[in-house]
Amino acid sequence: MSITGKIIKILSLGTGVLLRLGGQKSTREPVLPPSSQAGSDNAGDILLVGFVGGTGGISVMMLELGACLVSRGLRVRIVVPSWETTIDYAERCRQRGVGVERTPLLFERTSRLGQLVNALRFVGRYRAAIIHYHANGDVLHHSFLYAMDLLHAPPSFFTPQGTFDEPLSQLSATHWASAVPRHFKQVICISRRVLRRQLGYGVSKERLRLIYNGVNVDRFASGDARVARQELGAPDRARLIVFSARIEPQKRPLDGVRAFRQIADEFPDAQLVFVGAGSLEVQTRTEAEQAGLSARVYFVGHRDDVPNWLAAANVWLLPTETEGFSLAVIEAMAAGCSIVSTQCPGNDEILVHEENSLVVAVGDVGAMAQALRRLLSDPGLSSKLRGNARETARRYSLYHMVEAHLACYTDAQVDASESNAAANTHATRSFDSTEKG
Repeated sequence: MSITGKIIKILSLGTGVLLRLGGQKSTREPVLPPSSQAGSDNAGDILLVGFVGGTGGISVMMLELGACLVSRGLRVRIVVPSWETTIDYAERCRQRGVGVERTPLLFERTSRLGQLVNALRFVGRYRAAIIHYHANGDVLHHSFLYAMDLLHAPPSFFTPQGTFDEPLSQLSATHWASAVPRHFKQVICISRRVLRRQLGYGVSKERLRLIYNGVNVDRFASGDARVARQELGAPDRARLIVFSARIEPQKRPLDGVRAFRQIADEFPDAQLVFVGAGSLEVQTRTEAEQAGLSARVYFVGHRDDVPNWLAAANVWLLPTETEGFSLAVIEAMAAGCSIVSTQCPGNDEILVHEENSLVVAVGDVGAMAQALRRLLSDPGLSSKLRGNARETARRYSLYHMVEAHLACYTDAQVDASESNAAANTHATRSFDSTEKG
């Protein structure tokens, strides 16, 4: 059966497929067992290629998408750079039944010529019915676009997953807009912000598809607060403010410590917990020590049991500067957390002030402290935000995200088949006319 046939068959099963994502219950067996990864190293229905380090949101989304597609009977392989940080990620992929390969051909630090050579090797080597690239930025790296041109690679899919700094120059935007129709069946945008930016570069709206990131809502709603609190040695009466994200400049963790400092004396039973790791961890620890709060600020590192920490949170805090479409925010909403975050690009598509969260201006530590103060002292407000956050999260379930990807893959494959059939018909008619003439 062709890849299009498989996906259409899966879609026809609707909510009966063996998945329980975002509250969807299963009643049927998957088309093929999750362990089916037959064929050569490069064989498979779908190849997910990530220019990722293995710890951020892009890596998580690729793994979740891949695991769900495997459970539906499709052969999936994930390919990531052979960095040290992707070793654990590869093991997580294997544990979920997803084929994975780490390769030096993705983004090794080398000359521009070396990057092109690696891209040529990659594009020439890896084959699948569907190839889907994921990258942290607006566009796929130019070396891969050149390689696709030189090797006449078949069109693939591309998802710009991350946050963005300055927009492309006019020249780069023009180059990108002209490359998209040659190389991509669809550019999948994770937010309206991403969609608007792609349109601004001149990419045709017919090549763009909006598919929001999603999470396993049921998983994040079922954490055990006791496990996290026992690990900290925190009693039930202790009020935990939880930051669960990478400790990187983009997330502004220092603002979190500074806001906590402003309310610490008012709430002596409050503690701040950082769940994650990153380049600013040492500096954030130092900030807490200098504020005299080292005994009340905890760092528990990168965790696979994030739902437990979210369940333990009295307030969830993310002082972020910008987002593509934050997985961490959706996870916190699915867990029913009282959220304090920022009115920044990305967040503005999901967070509504006073409805499902309290949002403040980026960098306004005083307003952030006041928002924490309100939630720690107003159970009624906290309860309202928790309930509305859960309802919001249901709209961004992993189930919906996977269904949308399957539909996107199918639509593109069907369109390609119809175009080829039309071209063949036209060629036959032209030949017949010539013969008759």
